[in-house]
Amino acid sequence: MMKPITFFIHHQGRGHANRAMAIIRELPSERAVTILTAKPSLFDGFERPITIAALPDMIGAPVPTPGLFAQATPEVMHCVPLGVSKTRATMRTIVDHLDDVDPALFVVDVSAEIALLARIASVPAISIRMHGDRLDPGHLGAYQASVGLLAPFGEALEQADTPDWVRANTCYAGGLCTTVDPVPMKAEARAKLGLDPTKEIIVVLTGGGGAGTPYAPLTMAARAVPDALWLVLGPVHREGHETDFGNLVELGWVPDVTDHIAAADVVIASAGDNT
Repeated sequence: MMKPITFFIHHQGRGHANRAMAIIRELPSERAVTILTAKPSLFDGFERPITIAALPDMIGAPVPTPGLFAQATPEVMHCVPLGVSKTRATMRTIVDHLDDVDPALFVVDVSAEIALLARIASVPAISIRMHGDRLDPGHLGAYQASVGLLAPFGEALEQADTPDWVRANTCYAGGLCTTVDPVPMKAEARAKLGLDPTKEIIVVLTGGGGAGTPYAPLTMAARAVPDALWLVLGPVHREGHETDFGNLVELGWVPDVTDHIAAADVVIASAGDNT
């Protein structure tokens, strides 16, 4: 009998969950999979049978006293406020699950603290790496605590100063969230979407991280380039005082992102791995 695989999936944005689904689709159907996450809805509609264990949402959980709030964060960690009951509940849920199922692997996407917790709990972990300068003690400690590392980008995008031991332990998987949809030519995409074949079109991809891309800068951009049609894909954050412009259109989440990108003259995107 195959031992199960467990994933910890951070609920900021959608990229962590999309990466997990891309990996899980390639696993044998007989391999049991559990997802530990504070936002189970990220996996709504996923076609592959999985078990989801909900975690408390620790983001913004209050620290009970000013004295505890003032305590410095250890260099080897990133987010470990003191006195937070939701943090204890999260760690207890994770350790209890790992003890119950004894997974073959624990895939951590992404948390330095939980990678360290896995090592303390004697569970082999794979840490997902992210772009950019991640050479602080927290990231390096998580990498050292893991039995392997997975980068959702090509080695050509690696930072020049990444240590050799990090590179050697990394599987460079390329884009795990990329679409397999065919990319149409611009004229074909515009015809499909009912867009003017001659107008300049700027597509903005906002992503799912945080509260949404601020709307005010987009209105300023639309005013600065008034002859272009601005199409915004994904959520935006309004403060209530913004002025709408006729050439700025909010589409929200759309199923045909590839067609919109193909139809655009310019694409402005958030910098997440999913994008």
